[in-house]
Amino acid sequence: MIEIKCKHCCKNLFPNEDVTLLTSHNTNKSDIEHTGCGPNFVEHFVYMSTENVPTWIQEIIDQTSWIKGRLNCPFCNTRIGSFNLVVDTKCSCGTCIVPPIKLIQSKLDILNESNKKHYTYCQTRIAR
Repeated sequence: MIEIKCKHCCKNLFPNEDVTLLTSHNTNKSDIEHTGCGPNFVEHFVYMSTENVPTWIQEIIDQTSWIKGRLNCPFCNTRIGSFNLVVDTKCSCGTCIVPPIKLIQSKLDILNESNKKHYTYCQTRIAR
């Protein structure tokens, strides 16, 4: 199971929800290093489809009448991503249409079972 925390406030953004992150090629992002546009491409975003969207994101999408908008952390209001359900955007290599909900990787701590022990940014930041 993946745990996704806001890097600013270190709160879990999707507690008790099974979240699937995707690459820009709409494939399951199985690990942090996996990218969609090839091995030499650095992907700055992770994506989510409109299926199985967490409740708080669904509420924001509903408020905008399914158009487009920003996603902010529900705890500290830091911008963590955006969504665009109007315009289809292509990935960097131009071969695929990216999923409509994108999260900024630099604003998140993404922890899975394999890197949870080694990824302690939030824990050391809170301890200061």
